[in-house]
Amino acid sequence: MSRGKYSPCLPKNDDRDFTFNCYKQVPADWNSDVEKAGVVYDEKTMFGIYDSEGFDRYGYSAFNADGSYAGIGSGVDRLGNTEYDYLTMTDEDFEDVVTMVA
Repeated sequence: MSRGKYSPCLPKNDDRDFTFNCYKQVPADWNSDVEKAGVVYDEKTMFGIYDSEGFDRYGYSAFNADGSYAGIGSGVDRLGNTEYDYLTMTDEDFEDVVTMVA
C-alpha cells in the first residue's frame, strides 16, 4: 500500500458502490439539458465518486475534520487524518496507525 495515497483504514470490502456524492446522497442530475437551463455544475452535489459513507476509493472524504469542504479526496479518512498527515508522520507513528487498524 502506498503511504498516504491510500488511507490505512480503507475497508477491505471491494464491493462498495461508489455512486454517491460527498453528502452520501444520489448525485443530482447533470446533463446537457440541465446545463442549458443555466444550472452551474456543483461537484459537491453532482459528482458521484463516494461510497455510502462519504469516502472515495482511496479512503478519503471531501471534508476537513472541522466539516468544511476540502475538495475531491482532499479531506479526512475514517480516523480523521488526511493524505498529508500520513505523508508527514514518522515511520513509527504510521506503523502504529497501520497496526491499530489491522
